[in-house]
Amino acid sequence: MDCIIIGGGAAGLSAACALTAAGADTAIVERLDRVGKKLLSTGNGRCNLSNTVMDAECYGSAVPFVRRVYAATPPAEVMRFWEELGLMTACEDGRLYPRTMAASSVLDVLRAGCSRARLIAPAQAISLCPGRRGGMTVSLEDGRTLSAPALLAAMGGSAAPHLGTDGAGTRLLADLGHSVTPLYPALVQLRCEHPALRALKGLRTQAALTLEIDGHDAAHETGELLFADYGVSGVCVFQLSGMAAQALGEGRRVRLLANLLPDVPADVLPGWLDARIERFPDRGAQALMTGVLPRLLAQSVLRQARLDADAPASSLTARERAALLGALSAFPLAVTGTQGLRSAQVTRGGVALDEVEPETMRSLLFDGLYLAGELLDVDGPCGGYNLHFAVASGLTAAKAILSLLQKGQ
Repeated sequence: MDCIIIGGGAAGLSAACALTAAGADTAIVERLDRVGKKLLSTGNGRCNLSNTVMDAECYGSAVPFVRRVYAATPPAEVMRFWEELGLMTACEDGRLYPRTMAASSVLDVLRAGCSRARLIAPAQAISLCPGRRGGMTVSLEDGRTLSAPALLAAMGGSAAPHLGTDGAGTRLLADLGHSVTPLYPALVQLRCEHPALRALKGLRTQAALTLEIDGHDAAHETGELLFADYGVSGVCVFQLSGMAAQALGEGRRVRLLANLLPDVPADVLPGWLDARIERFPDRGAQALMTGVLPRLLAQSVLRQARLDADAPASSLTARERAALLGALSAFPLAVTGTQGLRSAQVTRGGVALDEVEPETMRSLLFDGLYLAGELLDVDGPCGGYNLHFAVASGLTAAKAILSLLQKGQ
């Protein structure tokens, strides 16, 4: 056997396609009874593969590492990989999907591409160790051991354990001797405290969000905001959630400030309110918001500003107008937590990047060991960035493994 891949997700299957295409004797160890279960759920079942703007700068603290991975396996090479597997793609607002808009098509071409690999499933890896004659050895729960000159760890992170990624990979690597950074849910709903949340449950509105950490602006996102009884959801929330979860884990104070009129520039907003009051002077404060905000949201804004809903708009004092502007432009939501790893799409944290060579994905601690995908301390925003990294890192590892095997011949 030339290579063992632990994990039948996007990273592992992509690597298996490249390895078997080059003739490498490859085995895939998957703990579920079939591969690709998590892949089927991505992009709401449509599988957002990549993005037309695949910029390494989108990956937060992992930018230097990802930049080097994408230099070794550029985005264009990843797209050629899909084309060579026979997958046609379609673009929607910069996001790339299979033309069928079905994640099953992606899994089908991957399974066809690595059909010559041996699938060992269901099988739970319980330990890794350096092989006696070099390479790596994996012990399985059923008592079997497998050894090969190269082993690719691609077990995923800790998010969505019901889809197969239960954190076993990071535990195995930590037991072996790799460092693992703290793990947090990312691309997940945020739990918040505000008296209006129960009444606003199910309401959607466009908003510009500011993530505030310890009183300082940390990040901004704009999009559809969905209120729930526990807090808030929506893509704009997901984009901020990993940073929020990490800050909470570090014991810091986290708030979301929601600008509920994101299409009105901040410098124009005071004049906009004055002009609206001048046009509708006899309307009550709540009626002043008719046609601007949903009724329940308008009520919540007025309560936040501590205004009488029935007070004539023309009677609002300068202080009251300022309070209304504040509630409209920075509606505050104290963030208390997330909906957890079970609800998260990806994991923030993982195997420390300074222990992995990005040009090859090889471990700097153990010869013959390679790592790819969500197992690493890399997470990107919504839009295909996480799946693209999984595939790119899997292909990068496969190229390095093939080079290793050629040298060993």
